[in-house]
Amino acid sequence: MSTNFNPPPQAPSTTAEGGTDPLAINDDGSAVDPAAFVAAIRADPERVAQLEAGDPAVKAVVYGDDMYALQDLLRSNHRAEMRRAETLTARLAERTIDALRSDAPVPRDTVQLYAQMAASGLQYGPAFRLLRNVHVPLSSLTPDGLDLKP
Repeated sequence: MSTNFNPPPQAPSTTAEGGTDPLAINDDGSAVDPAAFVAAIRADPERVAQLEAGDPAVKAVVYGDDMYALQDLLRSNHRAEMRRAETLTARLAERTIDALRSDAPVPRDTVQLYAQMAASGLQYGPAFRLLRNVHVPLSSLTPDGLDLKP
């Protein structure tokens, strides 16, 4: 079941005032206190608007009385988010420095780079000028070789 409604990924179990957080979730994605969780969702106009615009099945679970269905929904969304994060992490890990460098083969003069940044209002003193080997993608250059991006 796909949803547009996502509870907070990991809420603390206490609030800044020292009370318990009604939106607190367990490590498996289920609500610590399902009744308080539903009450907090129903009391928040922004989240109610998300429910109204989202998946009718999610709306039915949140407005229903079946706390087991709510916990299953929360766990399912949590597992899906964890799988999405793992997939993204794996894709990023596959990018080697050579693959990144092939996407940006054009070397860039760092003196000119810092001059362009200063002209744009970003001034870096000598202690903060740490860039040494900067490359840009071909798509950032005009046909005559001028760099479009600072």
